[in-house]
Amino acid sequence: MIEATLREHLKTWQFWSLEVCVVVGLVLAALVARQVARELDRRDVSRMTALALLAVALTVFVAPRTNRIYYDEQIYQSIGQNLSDVRLAQMCNNGIVEYGRLQCLAGEYNKQPYAYPHLLSLVYRLGGVDANKAFVVNAIVMGLTVCAVYLATFLLFSDRVAAFLGALIIALTPEQLLWSATAAVEPSASLAVVTALAAAAYFCRSRNTTALLATSVATAYAVQFRPESFLVVPVIGALMWLRARDEFVRPRFWLAALLFVALIAVHLGHIFVVRNEGWGTTEARVSLRYLRQNLRVNGRFYIADERFPVVFSELALIGLIGRRFLAERITVLLYLAAFVGIGLVFYAGSYNYGADVRYSLMTYPPIAILAGMGGAQVAAWLEGARARVYPPPSLSAANIVAVALGFQFLWYAPLVRATTEEAWAARADVRFAEAMTPLLRGNSYVLTHNPGMFHVWGVNAGQMSLVFNNPAYLDFLTSRFTDGVYVHWNFWCNVQVPVQQELCRKALKVRPAVKVHEYWERGQEFALYRFEPTTRQIDTATNGESRQPQ
Repeated sequence: MIEATLREHLKTWQFWSLEVCVVVGLVLAALVARQVARELDRRDVSRMTALALLAVALTVFVAPRTNRIYYDEQIYQSIGQNLSDVRLAQMCNNGIVEYGRLQCLAGEYNKQPYAYPHLLSLVYRLGGVDANKAFVVNAIVMGLTVCAVYLATFLLFSDRVAAFLGALIIALTPEQLLWSATAAVEPSASLAVVTALAAAAYFCRSRNTTALLATSVATAYAVQFRPESFLVVPVIGALMWLRARDEFVRPRFWLAALLFVALIAVHLGHIFVVRNEGWGTTEARVSLRYLRQNLRVNGRFYIADERFPVVFSELALIGLIGRRFLAERITVLLYLAAFVGIGLVFYAGSYNYGADVRYSLMTYPPIAILAGMGGAQVAAWLEGARARVYPPPSLSAANIVAVALGFQFLWYAPLVRATTEEAWAARADVRFAEAMTPLLRGNSYVLTHNPGMFHVWGVNAGQMSLVFNNPAYLDFLTSRFTDGVYVHWNFWCNVQVPVQQELCRKALKVRPAVKVHEYWERGQEFALYRFEPTTRQIDTATNGESRQPQ
């Protein structure tokens, strides 16, 4: 009872907590940006800009724009719409979209953290709700990740060559590009963590109070993207301990810590209420018994897998070598170990488990930072050899390394361009459903497993259970929505799960229905049924046949 009440309160509190976090963060970011700018020169700005544009171009023009994790990407967009239009952190199970705004009649609190949907809601508020905007957000996030890796590397190691090569490496990481062309949460979650590290690095470098507060807010924001994002806290703590240990006894440090706790207080409530969620398994979600099998897959991923360039791992190993900046190297290694390690003990942490290779995105920034250092060391070795050649090559050693990295990306370009087979049935379902939206917009209503994605498309929709649990509600819907009440025969109606199939059949048995559209792919049917009106007059325009599913 307490948890149910808390969930209802969290629907409201999440919105306002994240609003405060973003506003405070933007103010502090503007102040810190002016200070960081004094540390940079024109070369830094031009390099970051060029590499960010390269990353965005590869994301937009090379990687295919598609969803890869169903139906999480649709759920995130739906929650973003609820945050934008209703100011509630929820999935909507019964909603009407009128005059461009959602009215939710029945909402459900979601188990996932809310920072990413809130980020989408900011864009929706400015430009309107549109499924394509989530792809635009992630493309921009890709460019910002390149800049964040550049800044983190430079602020940690004071090495412009390493910063340039590290940013180039993250821009050319195949899975980073591939997932940045989706609406998934992982790209922005990764950006938030590396941004918090960059803020902490600048504070350790400047010992500026504004930078300390910015680190606190950036860390609080980063924590709220993914369940495992809390691992940024020990990473930031380690850097502060190794580089600014004396700050731990100063009042301003504890003021910043208090600000951090205040900003994540609602998120802590979220963790409490979802702590017993199954996350798709009846077994232990986190256990050492998964270590061996996940290590076999994930360990091989970084050294012998077509999805990740092994040269990045080799350069990262070189980047770990050295006595200078030992505290910084330890911090980045801890960063990498934390996000690799959490996958090893998670039941679905294998990078070969479904589409869970997306979890590896959290490990790419520390690899890129270390690989940038390794690339700078290789460039130094080449520079020594170059000095002994007469006449010396026209390209600098750093540019030679960059060209080599750019060329080897061509080996992985076919992978980046591929849509691949994963989630083909769900992809077909969403493609069919979206193609039906011109018919469904207006005074129509759709009963489906995934009403949120229809709301994002501007279509009134609700869960199928609304009518088979209460058949009288169908009478209300058909009288209210005179353009038709439809049943979406979707992905979940085809899966080999008797409960899901029976749910779809129950919905269609409430009243005779006419199949108005259907689409088949690889033996699976996706269809749209329209309930007959109470007068049993079937719209002749459909040329349909009243039938019940077998």
